[in-house]
Amino acid sequence: MKSATERVTTEKVADGVWFVAGGSHNSVAIEMKDHLVLVEAPLNDGRSGPVIEQVKQLAPGKPIRFVINSHSHFDHSGGLRAAAAEGATIVTQAGSKAYFDKVLAVRNTLNPDRFANSGKKAKVVGVNDTLRMSDGARTLDILRITGGGHSDTFLMVYMPKEKLLIEADAYTPLAAGGETTETPNANNVNLIENIERRKLAVDKILRCTAAWWR
Repeated sequence: MKSATERVTTEKVADGVWFVAGGSHNSVAIEMKDHLVLVEAPLNDGRSGPVIEQVKQLAPGKPIRFVINSHSHFDHSGGLRAAAAEGATIVTQAGSKAYFDKVLAVRNTLNPDRFANSGKKAKVVGVNDTLRMSDGARTLDILRITGGGHSDTFLMVYMPKEKLLIEADAYTPLAAGGETTETPNANNVNLIENIERRKLAVDKILRCTAAWWR
């Protein structure tokens, strides 16, 4: 249920691509020919529920068919039950699939949430290194981030036509007026290494990182 304080904003960043913000965590909605893809269902029902309702209004009649999870940390996966309640397939790194299969199979009877009330079964797909989604007009590359210390099961999403990179917790820019340090942020360096390794042409990064995370 949407709380009185929950706020969801959308900003169109490319044709059929919206940055979904307004809270501490962000998501990205992508329109395909006959469905929507949502990158990140964060926190819990209280956040991801309103995000899902807002996203469905962006392309009326198109269901959210896939929800891409960047990694298994609680603040980036707590809304996956809300996503499963929509009938969306959860896409996560292969190393996290067994964990989410188990978590989403647990019955919630004491305080039923959206997923428990839906009566649906969760569908989880694991990505080893690369998974390409395409409808013939739009392409999404779901890519594993390797070599970093934040998570062993880390994914980013690249849109080659739009040259957009979508990530969470892999890049943190300096605060306004902040000073550079002699030691660069290790996560930032690792993301650059992964971008260069895959030879991605990136014009803009859409950050799903929590606003308070540094």
